[in-house]
Amino acid sequence: MTTLRPQIFIGSSGNGLSIAETVKQELQSVGDAYLWSQGDLWEPNESTFDNLIRMTGYFDFGVFVATQDDLTLTSKGEYGFESRDNVILEMTLFVGALGKKKSFLLTEKGLDKPTDFSGIYMPEFTVGNMDSVKKACGEISSRITEHYETGHLSLYPTTALAIGYYKNFVADLVASMQIADELEIESVKYKDFKLKVVIPDDLKGRVKEKASLFYKRHGFVENSLKTAIRKHPIWFQLDPKATPPNAVMYDMPSTLTGIDDAIELKLEKSYKGRTKLQQIIEQRELNNFRKVLQIMLDTSPFAKASVDIIDEF
Repeated sequence: MTTLRPQIFIGSSGNGLSIAETVKQELQSVGDAYLWSQGDLWEPNESTFDNLIRMTGYFDFGVFVATQDDLTLTSKGEYGFESRDNVILEMTLFVGALGKKKSFLLTEKGLDKPTDFSGIYMPEFTVGNMDSVKKACGEISSRITEHYETGHLSLYPTTALAIGYYKNFVADLVASMQIADELEIESVKYKDFKLKVVIPDDLKGRVKEKASLFYKRHGFVENSLKTAIRKHPIWFQLDPKATPPNAVMYDMPSTLTGIDDAIELKLEKSYKGRTKLQQIIEQRELNNFRKVLQIMLDTSPFAKASVDIIDEF
């Protein structure tokens, strides 16, 4: 499995860039952090707004530094300082795309925030006090780590696909394995069954076709696991010389094909071929599918004892 670190976008105004640079340094310990000022983030010949929408499909988290940039007259007739409008816009754009638990506003102490943010706790810092910036980053880091280590909903359907795959296929098969009749192949009787779920290396092409080639490449045997309810067509790796003889079942989830389709829709592709961005998103979503499926397996002692998730080999 390709292990990916969380991808973190850091936004700020020009005046807040020095604080944002410190935030980037602090968050590098928990993920790959990128500043808005890095030129390689921006697609040429696209508007800033379109680029930001594209980034919400790539980044796992957004952190925005709100500094006292603009003098304004409040509704109470008093003068105060607000953040630059674009920082708030970008933060709310990420909130809408990724959710409020994956988007953070780091605010300068004393800043006048939009009234819609009233009552919402947000980490604060004091300009010139790096310890306060580091403390605020520490709070954000712990949230990023906690959230990234669990399965999470994203713009793509991997969480729902993993849950559906477990409930509609794996759980039923695991229950069947406990009560299955003996499976006789070439005069050898098998009673000891295990299941290995194979995560493909990538999503190039139809997963069903990749799976068929995988089974045949390794010489697996197609058969059915008989239960009192129905038969489960499945591919087996047989070891007749083991004591007792065992049969390992393999399945590469064909439902994963839907991830690639969803990514292409989100990226609004009007061309053939796979960009680096698309490949990274695919790996991230394959990782999430695997994490959510493992969480589901851990809810069942039978599944934990008889099912492993492995990489394509």
